[in-house]
Amino acid sequence: MAFPPDPDLPPGESDWFRPFVGYQYSYDDNLFRLPSPSSSIPNPRSLLLPGASKQDDINTGFAGLDGHWIASRQSVDYDLEVDENRFEHNSYLNNTSGTGKAVWNWSVASTLSGTLGADYTRALAGFTDSFFYERDNVDRAEYFGSGRYQIGPRLAVYGNVSDANTTHSAPQLRYNNFDMQSGKAGVELATSQQNTFGWEYGFTHGHYPDPNFTINGVHYDPDYDENTGEFVAKYVVSDKTQLSGDVGYLRRNYTNATIGAFSGEIWHAKFLWQATEKTNVQVTAGRDLAAYLYAQSDYFVQDGISVTPTWKQTDKLTWSAILSWYRQNYITGAFSATSNSTALQSGSRQDNISAQQVSLTYTPFRFLLLDFIYHHELRSSSNKLLGYDDDVAQVGVKFRF
Repeated sequence: MAFPPDPDLPPGESDWFRPFVGYQYSYDDNLFRLPSPSSSIPNPRSLLLPGASKQDDINTGFAGLDGHWIASRQSVDYDLEVDENRFEHNSYLNNTSGTGKAVWNWSVASTLSGTLGADYTRALAGFTDSFFYERDNVDRAEYFGSGRYQIGPRLAVYGNVSDANTTHSAPQLRYNNFDMQSGKAGVELATSQQNTFGWEYGFTHGHYPDPNFTINGVHYDPDYDENTGEFVAKYVVSDKTQLSGDVGYLRRNYTNATIGAFSGEIWHAKFLWQATEKTNVQVTAGRDLAAYLYAQSDYFVQDGISVTPTWKQTDKLTWSAILSWYRQNYITGAFSATSNSTALQSGSRQDNISAQQVSLTYTPFRFLLLDFIYHHELRSSSNKLLGYDDDVAQVGVKFRF
């Protein structure tokens, strides 16, 4: 959880540049996502390092800048942030994290446009499913580009490519270092000024540069190729109601075995309703093949739904909430990130995750932003060692120059 996006960005029709500084305090009552005591593990705290604390107070100071630059038909968006994170009890987790992104929005005439950019993040890895309770900084760098060609008033073709690299600082987890090259191409037909439908084809190649996976003592190559085909659509019911979504089929194959291969239907849907001038509700649902970003070998089929109501009480005060429910069915043959020499999962594992979040954003002055967040998450699992209950509270202040 990070400080939320700025709700009051300047308009994109002019140049702007804004540095900022801030502070955020967080309290996490189950930082390491430990399970509740049970007959199989009566004292979960025994999993931690000597002197480690299940709860912690985290102090984060941050500074950065964001901006927008226009040159003729071209524009560049950029942002940079550096965070210094200090843990009151688990000081060995102290770390410096941050983000940086630059995007060139290019355009040629009125029919050809796209983006070209790079995105970098550095953050402390989460502890869900890892069973690794030391510091592991995850660096992710992505380079991407996209293009769209408007053939006529109703027909357009588009595509994008990206190359992303994820690395772990902890030597014990470097087998999870991950490179991913992906691309997508699609065609879109507009049936009216606001309604469209089309088809997309996507390809992904996942590569582990430092693998150390074995099955019964035999080396296993976890690299994979993935292909997707999807029908996509957007429909504006009224000025206050919009629908969008996609439905398709995904197939994943591994380099040297059928173990872990997956194929099946995927879909996503989004419903946006502006109930009043100051309130709106967004509902998203879907089925997809997913993974924890810091443990790309833990793949699961995820079904779920989330509801996000927002109320802009005044120009200075905004309330929002997120209610979500997800079911994760782990793929037969997918590797567990708990060990680089573990056997394959049995395929019987199923997790159910529910989460609730309430946030308040207050902007008393143009240069000052205050934010308050409470987040609760509960995960039940067929593997009792992997279930947990967690509460996080945050308060932050941000000064914009």
